[in-house]
Amino acid sequence: MTDTDKKDPKLSPTGNFSKQDAPPYEGSLQCMRCGFCLPTCPTFVLTGRERSSPRGRVALARAVAEEKLDFTEAVKEESFFCLDCRACTTACPSGVKAGEIMEICRDQAHQLKPGGHLSTGFRNFILQKMMPSPERMESAMLPSRLYQRLGIQWLVRHSQLLKLGPDWMAKAEGMMPKMDKPLRLQLPEITPAIGEKRGKVGFFLGCVMTLMYPEISRQTVRVLAHQGFEVVTPKQTKCCGAPHLTEGDRKTARDLALFNIDLFLDQDVEYIVTDCAGCGSALKEYEELLEGEADHHRLAQFRSKIRDISEFLAEVGLRTEALKEIKRSVTYHEPCHLCHAQGISQQPREVIRQIPGIELREMKESSWCCGSAATWGLKFTDESQQVLDRKLNNVKQTEADILVTGNPGCQLQLAWGVREAGMPQEVKHLIELLGEALPESDND
Repeated sequence: MTDTDKKDPKLSPTGNFSKQDAPPYEGSLQCMRCGFCLPTCPTFVLTGRERSSPRGRVALARAVAEEKLDFTEAVKEESFFCLDCRACTTACPSGVKAGEIMEICRDQAHQLKPGGHLSTGFRNFILQKMMPSPERMESAMLPSRLYQRLGIQWLVRHSQLLKLGPDWMAKAEGMMPKMDKPLRLQLPEITPAIGEKRGKVGFFLGCVMTLMYPEISRQTVRVLAHQGFEVVTPKQTKCCGAPHLTEGDRKTARDLALFNIDLFLDQDVEYIVTDCAGCGSALKEYEELLEGEADHHRLAQFRSKIRDISEFLAEVGLRTEALKEIKRSVTYHEPCHLCHAQGISQQPREVIRQIPGIELREMKESSWCCGSAATWGLKFTDESQQVLDRKLNNVKQTEADILVTGNPGCQLQLAWGVREAGMPQEVKHLIELLGEALPESDND
């Protein structure tokens, strides 16, 4: 092979990437370097560095694929410094998916630039042993519940202990919501429809929702039943795989995807509903994740059934005749993996506006990232705070009573930020707001 042939990307499209899960070369070729993505990218706005922009990151991936650049520490760093908020995808006229390219580069980083044995072992234990097992995850939350109920949290927060550790540790502790028993085993497998039955839906209960926000998902089932849908909640449901995709473990994500597809397609439901934007985004990407590795018809069938709860309610039409009036003003923060990854923006607003008595006050830059981005907000605490401050300033200007969102990661970050800033807003999931409006007769 000549030197020219060796560098021909058509002959060697993976270049200096590992052939296993290499980023699609065609995706990097689509970038026209027009710059439309630059003002939408939080990390570029913070740093002003070209390499920390979507087009800069895509250029790095292309250079690696064309063997003009090795997979260096800088490439690894940028793959993890990207929030994967997908705002650049929304802005791109050529359809370049820079966030997804960086997500795949994280898998490459673990193949080509792995960490030490201790960090790698811990990562693999969490992603491959803990998260795929609902039982292990639920058991792991018991110390957190005891930490709160025995008063240890109060002592820690009123002492100077948290100041002795790294910033991420203090933030993680501060973000912890009130921990209740996980919801998975509490929910019945079948919840009957109330009133005239409109259909049968499966409910995908996410890991974070059952462990940290069980009441939200309880309300999701309650709302669906009130709206006339029989709800099937399989207790065997496993993690959607979003954390694995975020952290660069595509193999485990595929295993989880195959399990969940088989589980839900066996339920004979018309739709599969989730109340977690991160879960919904991952579930809708199973078709791409498993391309060539699973039956295409089953992948397409599964994808066609997935709905975010707001998307679903807007699509089937919200029954409002029995809803109670809630005289509150709200503003809406759009989760990145709802508005940018799934293209769902107006549907949550439609649902909010149909709740009697609610006044929706639009905030500036409602689709700007809150700075959570899974573990990004803990890995880059200073940068995350700057991204969050921009969001909170826009929330303040609305003077709304309630800040509404649709993703648990956003809710954790925003609730912590509002409290730290001394702001008066309550932070709620959209379904909590709708649950308050349901008639008392529908209470469990």
